[in-house]
Amino acid sequence: MLVLEGRAYIAGRIEPRAIGVEDGTIVAIKKQLRGDPVYRYGDALILPGGIDVHVHLREPGMTHKEDFASGTESAAAGGVTTVVDMPNTIPPVSTPEALRQKLRIASRSAHVDFGLYAGPASGRDVEALRAATAFKIYLAETTNAPAIPSFEAAGEILAAVAGTGAYVAAHCEDPRLFRKGVATSLEEHHRVRSPRAEASAVAELGKHRATTPLHIAHVTSQDALGARPRDATCEVTAHHLLLDVTSKLGPRAKVNPPLRTPKERTDLWQALVDGRIDMFASDHAPHTLDEKSVRFEDAPAGVPGVATTFPLMFRYVRRQTLSLERFVAMFSENPAKLLGVNKGAIAVGRDADLVVVDPRRIESITASRCRSKCGWTPFEGTEGTFPTATFVRGQLVAQEGELVSERVGRMITARQG
Repeated sequence: MLVLEGRAYIAGRIEPRAIGVEDGTIVAIKKQLRGDPVYRYGDALILPGGIDVHVHLREPGMTHKEDFASGTESAAAGGVTTVVDMPNTIPPVSTPEALRQKLRIASRSAHVDFGLYAGPASGRDVEALRAATAFKIYLAETTNAPAIPSFEAAGEILAAVAGTGAYVAAHCEDPRLFRKGVATSLEEHHRVRSPRAEASAVAELGKHRATTPLHIAHVTSQDALGARPRDATCEVTAHHLLLDVTSKLGPRAKVNPPLRTPKERTDLWQALVDGRIDMFASDHAPHTLDEKSVRFEDAPAGVPGVATTFPLMFRYVRRQTLSLERFVAMFSENPAKLLGVNKGAIAVGRDADLVVVDPRRIESITASRCRSKCGWTPFEGTEGTFPTATFVRGQLVAQEGELVSERVGRMITARQG
């Protein structure tokens, strides 16, 4: 039996405990346990591993930006033990064969557990894609992702998914409300694709939801939160919480939905603190520096982030802006509930996905520490607290930012466990 010793976060409390693991599952939690090997972490915290329900690992088709090996190495460095990959690859995951191809790639390459979104073009496509973890719809065009043609078509997809047990994640922007013109700056990009367009898409989608579990991706504004249908979940990214239109990053910070004004960013933080946002998600969308070092209007939308959610947001736990309970709920527990997987908490019978962190350690975020193939981060030089160790089903995958076990990742499926 493998044993980890440290200050474990269990059922809302921090307690000195030994955690026993066999066959990837937590089998015992006691004050003392015998085992081999034994990892002794002293005063460090042991937390549930992170679950990121929104990543773009770019494989197949765009592996010069990222791939499953590099992207899941980045995830492990950032304390993320499960990722769910978006369908807008080349080819898109809109057919059973494309889904099987991506599953083969991920199964031989992933260093953490993974799920796969399918991107059905219509309700008729859903049945053949039931093997996917969940489904994704884009209500407006974004980089490498064509939009569903109408809210009625989106409604047909939602209705078709209703009987599968899976959920639908939605990129919510209403293109009917986009301003005309080409944005040449972060401020203009925000005005063209405004919070009003985001809120409208959320509200319109709610009219077509029926009984299907609905998840709103990357909310950026109070208006979008206010339009959210009852019982729908939502996520927020670190870049929408920490960056705004005043950023000096220019095209590097171009994302969809756009960064907002400082006031809207502050309001988004307040919504998080008030408990109105269910989970963190990175929307890890890497592009190379060359691709981002062009005119704003020519730059692709997206920033890397799977490695930085934990170190960035944990610093607000250290500052007591965010409670540890709320952090764990947003990083681990609530994403596990959305997916229906046997993860997200330290408890007997759960997968032994665990992250070790010393709250006293502070370091500068760097591209090299993040391990992504794209080679940059919008948070270069920002202070953060990285995990010191990441375990996936009891296997030590990353230690001090270095990969120590390879290709241990397995596919998860909707409503498992």
